[in-house]
Amino acid sequence: MSIEIIKGGKLMKLFIVKLLSRILLPPGLFLVLIGGILLFLWEHRNRYRSRNYKMNYVYSGLIVLFLVIYILSSYVGEFILVSPLENSFPPRTYTEVKRKINDKSIIVVLGGGVVRGTPLGSEIGKTTLKRLYAGWQLQQKTGLDIVVSGGIVPGADATSGADIMENVLLDWGVNQEKIITESQSKNTWQNAVNTTELLEKLEYEEIILVTSAVHMNRAIYSFQENGNLSLIAVPTDYILDKELSLLDFLPNRISLRNSLSALHEWVGLVWYYLK
Repeated sequence: MSIEIIKGGKLMKLFIVKLLSRILLPPGLFLVLIGGILLFLWEHRNRYRSRNYKMNYVYSGLIVLFLVIYILSSYVGEFILVSPLENSFPPRTYTEVKRKINDKSIIVVLGGGVVRGTPLGSEIGKTTLKRLYAGWQLQQKTGLDIVVSGGIVPGADATSGADIMENVLLDWGVNQEKIITESQSKNTWQNAVNTTELLEKLEYEEIILVTSAVHMNRAIYSFQENGNLSLIAVPTDYILDKELSLLDFLPNRISLRNSLSALHEWVGLVWYYLK
């Protein structure tokens, strides 16, 4: 019994520490500040009675700002923004993919950014690494050739994302002859344009497309609009955590980052549709 009490006490302390960190660190801190301003204005509302109509705009603006920050920085926003994107294409097993491929199939991995200006120079980013690892596993299971697509960010050094990914694949033991690089693209649309043009010249007929699950909709749309190659979506790098706790409904930086990533995808999709 005493051991259970001790464990329960430790869990409670851990919960309190995490709760305080969610409240006292951004983005939770921003909500506390906005809430404090709203409370202050309400307590001193008589002072501003002569300007009630103006204060109504202030109240409304602060409340909207509070709600937007809360939604984007909690699981609520993640579920609304991320879930529809990640559930659009089912996860694929290697067995499923192997049943669909032929000698005209090729794996395409889209870059997700690199880390520039480190003491070691340009390094592969976390998102790119997760995508590349999934593509590498497919390549090892199927023996197919693999395309790595990613260009040079304006203002950065001359190392492209594709070159960095190629070096990682070589370190992982992939034969140089199995790797094709596309290093001119600056965004997803250009990934699709340049890669499709390259593969059509090489007479490939089917792309096994590997990218983050949240990014797959925009990637598939881009390839569909810029070529006639068959597409098999292999999503990876899922970001929506389906094992929830009460703390997930409090503001936190991970939910904010994921919500903003999904919002970027939604805006990108709308922009591509309007092109």
